[in-house]
Amino acid sequence: MERASSSTLLVLTGPPGSGKTAILDGLRGELRCVDEPAREVLAEQRASGGTGTWDQDPSLFVDLLLRRSIENYESARGSGERVLFDRGIPDCIVYAMQAGADPGPSVEATAAFRYERPVLFLEPWRDIYATDEERVMSFEDTMSFGEALMDVYERSGYDLLRVPRGSILERADFVREFLRSTR
Repeated sequence: MERASSSTLLVLTGPPGSGKTAILDGLRGELRCVDEPAREVLAEQRASGGTGTWDQDPSLFVDLLLRRSIENYESARGSGERVLFDRGIPDCIVYAMQAGADPGPSVEATAAFRYERPVLFLEPWRDIYATDEERVMSFEDTMSFGEALMDVYERSGYDLLRVPRGSILERADFVREFLRSTR
């Protein structure tokens, strides 16, 4: 019997502002890319007047983030495609820890929903870091977020492949080469 999951599910992660979205934008059209769920959840909550935002109800935000991450995973799992996620379910553990919320549901989901290894990781980079309406974290906080991400992914059984610093094109080319080598 053939495995239900003939898809290849890959993760590109790192702290906020490390360049994940820009790299994914450079890869769109070459493979399926799944946008960061945190920005989607925040936009939906603000548009609907909901309280599931980091500044109003961080525990609800983490719950919504985990649900969206699982939905994205399940949607991609049976697609038969190569899929690159802007953040994976393990990221929800770090968000829960930062919010003072129960990380248990995220830990359970991390064990149940697995991605291919290694996970592509972007380190914090002060030269490209910028805040915006959704990204309000200080650069120093992104550094500790990044350290927590590395720890969570490694404790969850993932190897990390660091994407080197460089132009967006150079970084996208690095990811492309990685994707070619994993076929």
